[in-house]
Amino acid sequence: MKIANLRTLAILLSLILFVAACKKDEMFKPETFDQAIAFGGAFEEPTESETTVSSSSETSEINGETWKCTTETKDILAKGGGRNGFPLFSPNASVIYPGNLLQGASLLNATPKIISVGRAGGTISTDVADGNIQASFAVNEISKSSVSTAINNIINTSTGVVPANFSLTYDRVQSREEFALKLGVQVESAFTDLEANLSFSSDKSYNRYFVQLNQSYYTMSYDIPTSLDDIFASDVRPEDLTKYVGPGNPAAYISDVTYGRIYYMLIESTSSSTEIDAALEGSFNGVTTKVEADVDVNYFQSLKNLKIKVYAFGGDASTTLLTVGVTNLSSLRSLLAESTDIRTGKPISYTVRSVYDNQIVNVQLATKYDVTKCVPTKIDLAPAFSKHWYGLAESFGPVGAAFATRGTEVYLFNKEGDEYMISNVGSLEGPYPTSSLGDGSCPFTKIGAACNIEGNQQGPNDQITIMAFDETGTRYAYMFNDGGWSNTPSDVTQIHGGRCPFNASGVGALAFNWKNADGPSSRYFFNKGGDKYCSYANNPQNFSSVYNSSGFGGGSGPQVDDVGAAIGMYIGNDKYYVLFSEAGTEYSILGNLEGTGIKHYGPFPL
Repeated sequence: MKIANLRTLAILLSLILFVAACKKDEMFKPETFDQAIAFGGAFEEPTESETTVSSSSETSEINGETWKCTTETKDILAKGGGRNGFPLFSPNASVIYPGNLLQGASLLNATPKIISVGRAGGTISTDVADGNIQASFAVNEISKSSVSTAINNIINTSTGVVPANFSLTYDRVQSREEFALKLGVQVESAFTDLEANLSFSSDKSYNRYFVQLNQSYYTMSYDIPTSLDDIFASDVRPEDLTKYVGPGNPAAYISDVTYGRIYYMLIESTSSSTEIDAALEGSFNGVTTKVEADVDVNYFQSLKNLKIKVYAFGGDASTTLLTVGVTNLSSLRSLLAESTDIRTGKPISYTVRSVYDNQIVNVQLATKYDVTKCVPTKIDLAPAFSKHWYGLAESFGPVGAAFATRGTEVYLFNKEGDEYMISNVGSLEGPYPTSSLGDGSCPFTKIGAACNIEGNQQGPNDQITIMAFDETGTRYAYMFNDGGWSNTPSDVTQIHGGRCPFNASGVGALAFNWKNADGPSSRYFFNKGGDKYCSYANNPQNFSSVYNSSGFGGGSGPQVDDVGAAIGMYIGNDKYYVLFSEAGTEYSILGNLEGTGIKHYGPFPL
């Protein structure tokens, strides 16, 4: 290590002395490759920051409801490139290949500038472990033609099929600048290639989501050179590099190129962002109980003024997104999950390293854009224990089950039932997998209804018991104070000798009702679908008559659609019921919130 440091210092010292010896009007002429590369220097490590430059708020009427809209101007510094690579929106076939030398100052351009000098040889290899006896290929010179020959030789001796390796992400975007940043590029340069296909519509006020599907087939790599002599041909002189390398423009090379296919989609609609997010969630993650083939039609046909724009690159032409159909997202998901012909891959991203020190290069992205967030003013009326739930439907998903433990601590499960968040006043933790609930021995991977049958007034050392149903609402188990679970789930028909009125439909929601000091307790059962409920007492066991959920608590009803989840809880000596809609996107509260008597409040959006 000391020898390497002394060598670097010696190079820099000789460079300084050499430059000082030159006349000011003479061009710098390095005598060694070390001097030439050191003249360009290393890449500066970019910074990451997000600063709110300004903020303004206004209220407006949206569909008859008053909203408070806050617009913040964000000044963003972010990293591009790095281990995730630089994205490609067009082939750039003559420039992007393993081993090619690039000018560092041009890495954010749509087509980077090359360093056009003679090259030494090198070795190209692949990351696909398919039994190919020729996973690498040596070339006498790094050039486009020789590297293409190497890649073709490797592919031709491979099995031809690789396992699926794809990622799917989607994000809401509110401006061109934010759109470009999600892609990891500058809006003024490489983004323009993609924007020609995915431009923002301007005829209406749209909410927009960007969907990115990236399937990697294989990566071709250039063996990292151990010295500068491994990079340049024997007839190249150090001074030949001066027109390509200099201060602010360090030398770089492409170490890896990933081949595969990409699909970029811009979804625009005048429907709310929550509705669009639900459509995407249902399409890609299967959050539905409906027949798979109908998922996309059912979700996307409900969106207003829907526009979907597509950019597809790579893959077999017969199986591109255009032939799948841009609204049939489930079919696309299934298609990408299959193995794929290795020969149809196109370069979709590449990794760059510095010639100076072989480190992976990150570049600085800088942009500024506005982000507008609108919140219904009725959120201000929500109590402290639930006000921070706003936004959960978008960030976590609709709520499908819930229960209170002690005080204001509440567990919220998503509609799928496989994840939960832990809420307390002003805070949310998670998500956590349902399988980890308690001591990790939960018998269910998904929970559809739950209730703390002891109530939330218990002290830290008092017993709590959670009754939890699976997603079908037909099997239940108990979680105890130590986190352990009852040994074997029971069938709903075992409650009170099979007298539960929801044996056939299943239990869709539970809510604590009361518990006295002698042990007897009571809770509410809601059916699957949430339009009916009854009460249950355990000592002696008894089910009440069945009532319509719209009359829960008396008065004007629960202020939500059919009940999909519920909580019964005390705050001080006052009891409250939180009733979530069947859709899981809003909730109402029954109780004495304002000290003026018990009534319904809400609905409050999630």
